[in-house]
Amino acid sequence: MKIILLSLACLSSAIMNSQTFEYLDINQVKARVNSGGDLHWDPATGNSAYECPKGSSKTWGGPASLWIGGLDAGNQLHLAAQTYHQSGTDFWPGPLSTNNATTNSVTVNQYNRVWKLNKSDIDDFITNYANGNVQNGSYTPVADLLSWPGNGDMSQNQDVLLAPFMDANADDVYSPMDGDYPIIKGDQAIFTIFNDNYLPHQNTGAPAIGLEIRLMAYAYAPTNTLVTGNPSLNYTTFYNYAIINRSPNTLYNAQISLFNDSDIGNYMDDYVGCNVTNAYAYTYNNITSTVTNQPAIGIKQTMGPVNTTNAIDDNHDGMIDEPGEQMGMTNFMYFSNSFPGVPLQISDPNSATDYFQYMNSIWKDGTPLTCGGNGYGGNITSNYAYPANSFTTGPCGVAPWSEGDAGSDKKFVMSSGQTVLLPGSFTEVEYAYITAFDSITNDPLSALSSAMNALRTMQNSSVTGIKEQPLDNSFTLSPNPTNGILNISSSLKTTGFKIEVIDALGKVLISEDHKDISQTSIHVENLSSGIYFVKLVSGENTTTKKFIKE
Repeated sequence: MKIILLSLACLSSAIMNSQTFEYLDINQVKARVNSGGDLHWDPATGNSAYECPKGSSKTWGGPASLWIGGLDAGNQLHLAAQTYHQSGTDFWPGPLSTNNATTNSVTVNQYNRVWKLNKSDIDDFITNYANGNVQNGSYTPVADLLSWPGNGDMSQNQDVLLAPFMDANADDVYSPMDGDYPIIKGDQAIFTIFNDNYLPHQNTGAPAIGLEIRLMAYAYAPTNTLVTGNPSLNYTTFYNYAIINRSPNTLYNAQISLFNDSDIGNYMDDYVGCNVTNAYAYTYNNITSTVTNQPAIGIKQTMGPVNTTNAIDDNHDGMIDEPGEQMGMTNFMYFSNSFPGVPLQISDPNSATDYFQYMNSIWKDGTPLTCGGNGYGGNITSNYAYPANSFTTGPCGVAPWSEGDAGSDKKFVMSSGQTVLLPGSFTEVEYAYITAFDSITNDPLSALSSAMNALRTMQNSSVTGIKEQPLDNSFTLSPNPTNGILNISSSLKTTGFKIEVIDALGKVLISEDHKDISQTSIHVENLSSGIYFVKLVSGENTTTKKFIKE
């Protein structure tokens, strides 16, 4: 009883002392993450909250946040997007019910918080639990480990499994007293859950989609071998979004976008641009500025929605539309602050249609982004503004296209689409946010390019922790071919698996959570005859095998 009371007391204390924001601060970046999904600023004051190097008092940029939009079967636009909260918000804390995609004020208030953990917190817990110190009360885990939101409220029809955790006794119930502990990415992580269907959308005025979004922001410590092998990771933070369509509606022509406002130094002489082949966008200052050692800030998309039907080599691996191919950055669009003198058609969005058009590289007046100049009013359309020399094989031709004016207060939107969000679908996107300095030649763009190339090399390497690693391939499918039930047998010891059945076009047809993978079965009798893939996912690890449905 003493141990139970201790656990309850710790959990109660953790909830009372919870934070609505926290900072990633394990390396040379101090980046704020807010409940509700806002990044890198303080909505109460409007102040920037992205400091780099940490401790320098140098803050760069303003808000960053998700934009997601698409069309329902009746061609009506549904969209959720956040900027500065002047008109309100489109996102609220907490999960949605799995049966009708709704929530309530109790849930919103309960999840109006973030959870922050270091890998060392989890390692300490594992050691002390193994030594019996957790059970006998001589060791108290950190508060956010105790209150980790592993389970939803079943009485409100929430998902039974929310935040990822190691389920030591495979009972689907998160309980540190049973040896359960959170699974995080990196050496430090901040986790929060938010949705777009609590109240009518105040920012865009668009109809809600019915999305539940789980954000894990993370970073690596300077002592991590990944960082010692690639120092630019010391100036990098990552943002992983798991997007679940809880509504009964399919969203067509969907775009998943990241909005960013990086003000560097004097924000009135900022430039923006993108690298098409390496899937990143960036902001930089006038390199002729008399102010030295200002950074270039880049955002690289490291994961994207699956699309295997667009006849494009989305992931630049030399193959087109292979099973499970992920989309990269398909659109890059900027717009300017609505200052006097700024043409209305290239200024801040004011309606849901404006937001969606920017996500699709279309100006507010309905004209497309065009090559050259400021991207407005030309004759050749493009999905990418200011690609410099990274897309000379594209529609704009061999001449590099970069900003040529004096710079201005610009924001940008980098997008992945078009894709389809089916009811119940799980879509994962991730972005790496990198700050690069060059104090020697005052050319931070070159430093950023080097950092992005190094990150890409690490992603493609089989020895890094950034790219998802294969599980031990010791699992079998039987019978194969099958006409009804597919049995999965494995010697894998890890608990906590997701099993997905994927068709040859990369569409997830079945998704089930399982705790014990040693012997389980899935029903595939409703599938049409053809070739399919079984994908096993555990934490950041995956493996896939093919089977035939007769």
